[in-house]
Amino acid sequence: MENTSPHPLPDHGSNTPERNLPRLILMVTAVALAIIGLLSLTAVLITAFLQGTVWPGFVAGAYVCLPVAFVLMILMVISGIRARRRA
Repeated sequence: MENTSPHPLPDHGSNTPERNLPRLILMVTAVALAIIGLLSLTAVLITAFLQGTVWPGFVAGAYVCLPVAFVLMILMVISGIRARRRA
């Protein structure tokens, strides 16, 4: 459907998103670490609920992956704010 009015429609940018590989890698890494951390935490809680011996790797995964994922997500927010201010 074409615009037949005498006033052109405003252009809000192109339809293709800007390709920013470092931000994409940062986002995928943050999500992957968050999933690994949550799965590790779930394994620790289920093992403790069943009164079993918790494997130290699950504890380390929960202790390390969740905070690192949180920091990476904060960096994503800061990066997004900086990108919007430049535009």
